[in-house]
Amino acid sequence: MQLFYYKDEVGNFGDDLNPWLWPQLLPDFFNDDPSEQLVGIGTLLNHRLPSNKTLHIVGSGVGYGQLPNVTEHWKVHAVRGPYSAKALNLDPSTAVTDSALLLRNVMEPNYKADGDIGFMPHYLSCRSADWQNIAEACGFRFISPEWSVDKVFAEMAQCKFMLTEAMHGAIVADALRLPWKAVILGAHVNQVKWQDWLSTVDMRYKPEKVPNYFYCQPISTVNSIKDEIKRQLQSAGLGKNWYKPKPRNSSEQTRSEVCRSLSAIASNAQGELSSELIQNKLIVRLNQCLDVLQQ
Repeated sequence: MQLFYYKDEVGNFGDDLNPWLWPQLLPDFFNDDPSEQLVGIGTLLNHRLPSNKTLHIVGSGVGYGQLPNVTEHWKVHAVRGPYSAKALNLDPSTAVTDSALLLRNVMEPNYKADGDIGFMPHYLSCRSADWQNIAEACGFRFISPEWSVDKVFAEMAQCKFMLTEAMHGAIVADALRLPWKAVILGAHVNQVKWQDWLSTVDMRYKPEKVPNYFYCQPISTVNSIKDEIKRQLQSAGLGKNWYKPKPRNSSEQTRSEVCRSLSAIASNAQGELSSELIQNKLIVRLNQCLDVLQQ
């Protein structure tokens, strides 16, 4: 069986958990046989799934792309939550939770009670603004979802609290019993998939919104003019199907507002954690799925 997951060209923590975690959970299980594939951590249930393979679904969810056709080749052991199960017309019992929770099989809860405030943006936010400099200005420990899985875990272990825009930053923090708070830094956050997961741990998605901030890499004068013309035309209702140009760079005033907003959230937010009882029940159910998979 092969492992099916999304491979970002730079790196994305949630997706990169797959090759880090599954071989530890299922040693000597994977090989080069492409006829069967394990579809694990990530928003993977869409039209991009191979249609001619036997697919073992363990904790994935819907949220991006077109809904796939569920065929006789699907072996649904668990999906990420009730929204995914309903969208695919699956039995409600298949809604378990995100399979990243299985890291509890290989890691103990680990955080630093007197540690730092961690700050993990969505990977797309990291590509639109200098969030590391902003985090440092706020006195936070910046944690990039583009770093290696081991480095992210090492940085999280130095924290007492996590502000995270990345959903798997929250899922992993919750599994490791590190209090967290969701934030929104841009329009790319998929709130549906957040609530899909949170429904399984009896919680609601209640993010704190931070003022939009953009800092684009320098581009040529010609491209800058093209982007500005495209903005003006799209604001007039033209070119709706065009790719959106890069946003204008934010001002220093906006940067200051963002810093103040993040600092206020960190000072006032109550860290969130799911119930230990619920989490333990979900781990049992996911491990049952692993047993069936190995059989």
